[in-house]
Amino acid sequence: MNRKLQWVAVVAALAVILHLAAVWAIPRVAMSAAMNKLGGDGALNVFTHWGAPTDQSRAVVRPSPDLAYSICILDLSAGPVRIEVPASAPYTSLALYSSITDNYFVRNNREDGGLQDGEVIGIVVTGPGGDAPANLPAGFTTVTAPTKKGLALVRRVIENGAAMPRLDALRAVSVCTPLQG
Repeated sequence: MNRKLQWVAVVAALAVILHLAAVWAIPRVAMSAAMNKLGGDGALNVFTHWGAPTDQSRAVVRPSPDLAYSICILDLSAGPVRIEVPASAPYTSLALYSSITDNYFVRNNREDGGLQDGEVIGIVVTGPGGDAPANLPAGFTTVTAPTKKGLALVRRVIENGAAMPRLDALRAVSVCTPLQG
């Protein structure tokens, strides 16, 4: 009987270790794969803009056909990154995700009284333990990321096909770049 209890204890311990390893690894592997896939040509700290989704689109899992997506793969290891997203009606959102899939920041153009077309959602993202920069642009918020890598995802509602040129013009002036010291 003692031998059976030892065997059960070993199996239980291995199961707990395997479970903890999976819980730790799966978000990291999933986000790493997503950042590699979505990062376009591998550029860091620069927006990549995706066209309007079609029934064949799969760069974003289950993309909404009425959203235009822009993605910036964040690398905060060299310092803070400035993100500027001009708002577009009827809805624009900026969401930040850590390298372990946690969503740690969201802002949209309807908050705080709303932003008009072209008004900027502006943030400076610092790495873990990073201090708020002294030269923070006016109207910007500092956001501290829980990991040194992650991504910024911008979603814009596409009201109709005629809206895309206006959205593309706003996306072209969106900024994701290292903050200059």
